[in-house]
Amino acid sequence: MKITKSERNRVFILVVFLLIWVLGIGVTLVKTQVFNYGKNIAKVRKQRNRTFSLHPKRGMIYDNQGEVLAISIKAKSAFLSNKNRQESLKILDGIRKKIRFRENRDKNWRALVDIKKRIKEGKSFIWIKRKLSDSEYQKLKSVEVNPDSKSELNFLEEYKRKYPQGALASHVLGGVGIDEQGLGGIEFELDSVIKGKGSKVEVLLDARKRKFSQKFLNRPVPGKDIYLTIDSAVQFFVERELRGAVKQYKAKGGCVIVMDSIDGSILAMAGYPDYKPDRISDTSNWVQKNQAVSFLYHPGSTFKIVLAAAALENNVCYPQQVFNCYNGVFRVKNETIYDDHPSELLTFEEIIIRSSNIGAARIGLRLGRKRYFQGIRGFGFGEKMGIDLPGEEKGILRSLNNWSGVSVAFLAHGYEILVTPLQMIRAFNVIASGGYLVTPRVLKNIEGDRREKIIKKRILSPATVERMTSIMTRVVKTGTGKKAGIEGIEIAGKTGTTKKMRGKAGKERFYVSSFGGYFPANNPKVTMFVVIDEPRGAYYGGDVAAPLFKTIAEKLVIYLNVFPELDKKNEIRI
Repeated sequence: MKITKSERNRVFILVVFLLIWVLGIGVTLVKTQVFNYGKNIAKVRKQRNRTFSLHPKRGMIYDNQGEVLAISIKAKSAFLSNKNRQESLKILDGIRKKIRFRENRDKNWRALVDIKKRIKEGKSFIWIKRKLSDSEYQKLKSVEVNPDSKSELNFLEEYKRKYPQGALASHVLGGVGIDEQGLGGIEFELDSVIKGKGSKVEVLLDARKRKFSQKFLNRPVPGKDIYLTIDSAVQFFVERELRGAVKQYKAKGGCVIVMDSIDGSILAMAGYPDYKPDRISDTSNWVQKNQAVSFLYHPGSTFKIVLAAAALENNVCYPQQVFNCYNGVFRVKNETIYDDHPSELLTFEEIIIRSSNIGAARIGLRLGRKRYFQGIRGFGFGEKMGIDLPGEEKGILRSLNNWSGVSVAFLAHGYEILVTPLQMIRAFNVIASGGYLVTPRVLKNIEGDRREKIIKKRILSPATVERMTSIMTRVVKTGTGKKAGIEGIEIAGKTGTTKKMRGKAGKERFYVSSFGGYFPANNPKVTMFVVIDEPRGAYYGGDVAAPLFKTIAEKLVIYLNVFPELDKKNEIRI
């Protein structure tokens, strides 16, 4: 059969088109497999893989007896892979049927409108909820999703911080945020140590965008465990008694610090109001504030122990020295100092025992500006002590050049200076420890790094310590601190009551009541400081803070085996 010219042309054209088609495929393959290989592989991986940053397991926090105060546990987090807006909205509707959203009232859940907004904006990754409870996970896991849906509800495993003892030691512990970052307390201060190093995980998806595998790109490094000096048992009953006292006197707040007199270990650091560490994000800044290290106030008459110690150490006064207290009214320059209980003549000891402001002013004037300033600085006031907690205030102590003509007289009874409760317990502990300035500590040690070194410096002679203990013991036996006394246990202490002015032109008058002390007086084991801020009704330190000191001390005596020093007539012989 003869092939015509037109047929040959058609075959030729067909062959040319075929060659062009094959050449085009070849070029495309070369372009895809060679020139665009990396770009296409990345695109494929992006479609079938998801990479997430995961936070490591935070180290545990223990008390000094090994009780767990903070621990991280595994928890599921739910997210929406938004590939198709309509399908994502259907999944969200299924979630709503399983979980009851409470818009603007449930802070744990993203507002429904926010999730919808992110879906409509085309966000590919949308958190539904981080760190689900077991019941929440089971409910969300049962949400029905169309197998052919491009959008998908998925879960990742993260760590969730738990505090087994609830609100116990909340101001010491602090808390963490949703991304496991420290937000307060020791969790914040030692965050870099506790949190460890994070990792990245790659989630593999199948053709239907369902997760079928995951692998770690790098392994996480868990954080180190932390051991505190806090004793959970002591912390518990201190918090309970403090809470009761604040409510009894309808006070604004308060704090109590209990410290080992020998090595400065903080056995309890309680503040009220308190909060639950796992709810720190929902807690106001004022409630989160650790009053022990950040509450600045005039120490009032508790500061007379610093005055008395400085006067005795400098040998400008002796215990039986008599001072004229001018029947309760004393003029210094253009200022007047008053005593609530007027006296004519008082000895040095009686001035401290009866807490005479005028007597203290007279001692201060005798001591002099320079020696008193050096004494105050020697006790560590006006400086931070570097405790392992955030928010520590150094207080306010003006330089000697900025003292006025009446500064000595007013500093003598605790005004013209601002201090923290932590600074005050350290001052009381100088006498309790035998004359040493011991640095308080809340951190016992870190996993693999023991930190039990005691930092102390002698600032008072044994003779001054002995005289001060004798005076402070009489404060509790016969003076303003009688309500702190415990039968059979000799307690050395001092009361304080400070005026606070608020409102227009300072017309509203409030008070800070305080009491500091240590026991047993002849061989101190425990030093304690109590502050009640703005009590209503009764407000003297001897009436408000001293009874709280006694209530806590009675329990400490039993718990710490500090046995009563009974008179021989009460001995039981067998």
